[in-house]
Amino acid sequence: MPSRAALLAFAVTGLVLATSAFALDLGSPAPALQISEWAKGNAQNLRAGKGKNVFIVEFWATWCGPCRMSIPHLTEMQAKYKDKGLVVIGITDEQPGVVKEFLQKMGDKMQYTVAIDKAHATTKAYMGGFGARGIPFACVVDKTGLIIWNGNPLDGLDEVIDQVMEGKYDLEAAKQGRKAEKRADVYFSLIPRADAAKTADGKAKMLKDARRIGDEVVTLAAKSPNVLNSFAWTILTDEKFKNRDVELALKAAQKAVERTENKNPNILDTYARALWDSNRKDEAVKIQRQAVELEKTPAGKAALKKTLQAYERELNSAGTPAAKPAK
Repeated sequence: MPSRAALLAFAVTGLVLATSAFALDLGSPAPALQISEWAKGNAQNLRAGKGKNVFIVEFWATWCGPCRMSIPHLTEMQAKYKDKGLVVIGITDEQPGVVKEFLQKMGDKMQYTVAIDKAHATTKAYMGGFGARGIPFACVVDKTGLIIWNGNPLDGLDEVIDQVMEGKYDLEAAKQGRKAEKRADVYFSLIPRADAAKTADGKAKMLKDARRIGDEVVTLAAKSPNVLNSFAWTILTDEKFKNRDVELALKAAQKAVERTENKNPNILDTYARALWDSNRKDEAVKIQRQAVELEKTPAGKAALKKTLQAYERELNSAGTPAAKPAK
């Protein structure tokens, strides 16, 4: 599972995205790929793949550090689900010589199809259609030819592909999750305005409006634990906010934990933070220990353990003994 730092990895493209002929949303038909050259692997046709293939269409560049982070991730997914019809296509608008030199250096580390965009046409259709401004950016096209997910490939793509391959992906829930994200943007735009309000009444009104919208976010994202988790984490940690609705963050984090059946360490980490900031510190330590135990990657485990140790130190310094570590 990618770390929080990896999830923030995103590079702004140098391409100014003109308004696309496609106004895309989840559930939209996938635009045709317009490719000048297939740099690695066989030519792919989304229409020909209907009924048999799931496609990941990813936009990247050789100069993009976050894109290089996503390459082994995509290679692993291609290998895992190749026999079930998954086809990963990396698309760049760079010169063929630059791309081929990069592919030669990568060797077996980049084991999926790579294509060079034709006059930015595919980039404009997908990234312009969704209003995306940074890479890496990926779209998942299901066997019916519809785009069912888009975003940073380091942020939840593996979970989506697992669900799609198991026949468990819920497109309607994903659409509701996207609505929740848009409402969350409104919520987060209100908080700084409330912080800067000149009167107590003005601040109170804006915070009341923000809470109403925040409750909408939690309701819309009921089946989208990653959206709930991100919403809660931002409330708790964004340095721009002076007024933090910890109660709302706790509500969102708890629902995310319930939705993931207490099995996601990053979500448990957020829940522990919400409990801690709610002054439920013994509970926070218990949940943080669960997060540490569940995390599989050495870097992720070390980061979660560092937070746990900070909680335990503060409890001990306050004279409140922390609960004994689970054996």
